[in-house]
Amino acid sequence: MNKGYIICVDDEVSVLETLQEQLHNEFGKTHEIETARSAEEALALLDEIQGSGYVIEVIITDQVMPGMKGADFLESVHKRSPDSIKILLTGQAGLDSAIHAINFGGLSRYVEKPWNIEDLTRDIRSLIEKFRQNLENQHLVNELNRRIKELEEENRKLQQTGE
Repeated sequence: MNKGYIICVDDEVSVLETLQEQLHNEFGKTHEIETARSAEEALALLDEIQGSGYVIEVIITDQVMPGMKGADFLESVHKRSPDSIKILLTGQAGLDSAIHAINFGGLSRYVEKPWNIEDLTRDIRSLIEKFRQNLENQHLVNELNRRIKELEEENRKLQQTGE
């Protein structure tokens, strides 16, 4: 399997650098860790990565950013990449933003700053495993449907020839 992508979004450079370094240490062998300083930049990055045929497995975003808030960003992400794992990382968000992200953004986890990297990586690892199982299951379902269509076509041809 190709490397998956993890995208981190925060307007604070120090937070992005710390998160990128910590995630690279844990997931660098299996994932590309990309960063964006705004929701708009992240959406462009998401489109670029998906346009190249790669899979975005995890998106981690801050809630409080200039322009688009994290919950609204996750709602946009969810429309483009509904299966991606979405994590809202914040030090200031209230319950309303978390509820919005859960209801409309497909939120997988809500993590408060400062985060515990052991807990965060354990959660991400578990979510990635489920994500990959879902991808494999979808592949198997697609393959099964393809084979069913082949067999139905063979059966139809046999019936037409009277055998």
